[in-house]
Amino acid sequence: MRFSKLDIPSFNFISSIKSNPRALFAIGLLSLSLIAAIAITGQANRSVLVWSATRDFTVGQTLSGTDIKKTKVMLPENSTKYLALSARIVGSVVLRRVGVGELIPTASLTSSGHTMELRSVPFRISKNDLPNDLTAGQIVDLYALPIKDLNSLKGSPTLLIAHSVSVESIDIKARDIGGDVGIVLRIPDKSVLNILDAAAIARVVVVRSAN
Repeated sequence: MRFSKLDIPSFNFISSIKSNPRALFAIGLLSLSLIAAIAITGQANRSVLVWSATRDFTVGQTLSGTDIKKTKVMLPENSTKYLALSARIVGSVVLRRVGVGELIPTASLTSSGHTMELRSVPFRISKNDLPNDLTAGQIVDLYALPIKDLNSLKGSPTLLIAHSVSVESIDIKARDIGGDVGIVLRIPDKSVLNILDAAAIARVVVVRSAN
């Protein structure tokens, strides 16, 4: 078989690549880079804009414009579970707690106009029974630890009496001095009496919420 003048340079180029492992390695890396770039571009095209929380949401809270921000994420299959940027959610009422930085689930808000009445309830908590760095705006759970009865061999169980409630204010000066700390929690109206009844006969411990 005879080669034309145009075939000889291309043949020599291919032969030189085959005899040069570094060149083969470089071409392989270049190919992988191109494939990765194409894959990344494809994934980026599937990203969507949704709403996320700029702070912790508490049940019964009415959202304002400063509570939310737009976030670009990849949600190719579950995008309908979260509120897209086209959803007008300012003024909506929170039905389920959402943490700061989280995407806002569709089922966590209602726009029905039915707001949950929250009451500002004060408590006096021992300095050692709440986080030392707790601040207003954070979300906490409230536990009732039964006071030990020396006449009873069987102790009462510890009870969760309030879940995911917001700290309205905390007496920082009293905490620094020592002793009891004054704290005000935002509690749903229908739960206030039960919580106060439980707190009256137990040691109340404030725990930063994990959910």
